[in-house]
Amino acid sequence: MVIDPHTHILPEAYLDDIRGGRLGDAVSIERVDGQEWLVMRANIFGKDRETRNILTEPYYSLAPRFKDMERMGVERQVLSVSPFMTLYWLDAGLNKEVAASINDGLSALAREYPDKFSCMAQVPLQDPAAAAAELERAAGNGHIGVQIAANVAGGNLDDPGLDVFWEKAVSLDLPIFIHPQGQAASPERLQDYYLRNFIGNPLDTTIAVASLIFGGVLDRFPDIKFYLSHVGGFVPWIRGRWQHGYGERPEPKVHGAKDPEEYFEKFYYDTIIHNADCLEFAVKTLGADRIVYGTDYPADMGNHQPAEEIPGLSRFSEADREKILSGNAKKLYKL
Repeated sequence: MVIDPHTHILPEAYLDDIRGGRLGDAVSIERVDGQEWLVMRANIFGKDRETRNILTEPYYSLAPRFKDMERMGVERQVLSVSPFMTLYWLDAGLNKEVAASINDGLSALAREYPDKFSCMAQVPLQDPAAAAAELERAAGNGHIGVQIAANVAGGNLDDPGLDVFWEKAVSLDLPIFIHPQGQAASPERLQDYYLRNFIGNPLDTTIAVASLIFGGVLDRFPDIKFYLSHVGGFVPWIRGRWQHGYGERPEPKVHGAKDPEEYFEKFYYDTIIHNADCLEFAVKTLGADRIVYGTDYPADMGNHQPAEEIPGLSRFSEADREKILSGNAKKLYKL
């Protein structure tokens, strides 16, 4: 069995809510030249901004998804909503309603196709208590994890106010999937060449991990489970710099964090790096027990080739390939 826990979908029921004007001007669907666009308007880094994402069929239609799963050799997807729909900049009360709509749509898909889908919840993390409550409700409806963004409307994940949410995730024994949004740096510097994804996304994840380590979150919640997109951003490649700096500077120790090398094995990392040598390095240094197959389906920056053909996978033993393609996900999500 090949399990893909990094795959996104926009449930049709949720899209119907948007088409019905439930979110007003904050999130809407516009039709231009026969093509639908998901439009989001927000104040980000002090400026009003509008982002547009084209609604292609694989984001909502199941027919092409099932066809691609067969072609890629994926037997089960753990569905999460498209990460740009975390909407932490919305009014918290409205986002609570949005998260509930998303989660009900995801759990309905998992119930309808139990042999194909499991699902991860969405939560209004700008209100940590409400996020904890929605996570508990979603878990009761069959969600086996939760997806969060790598920052909360620009705030880092070491904010003590989030502890109520971490505590709930630990008590429910649900893994937390951290996905970037490309908002880790000034958008002006990343607006060209798709740098908001090429650089912004992995940087966003990297800042999140550093905040969790040096902010003491992993010490306050030693049983917490985090799963990182895109092989953890820059984390595997920059860890030596963190280790050196920890020995030279007082700032990393202000919250009592231990040697950073003690924390890397606490995370799970997916396989999306698109380079055989890099994947080999990640497996060698992080351990085959911590690497989870992922595709980011249907995003254009994901792994869309057959699972056995992702760059570098053939270099590992059969036992390690089994762990990466299914065993680690089964353990993490209790499948």
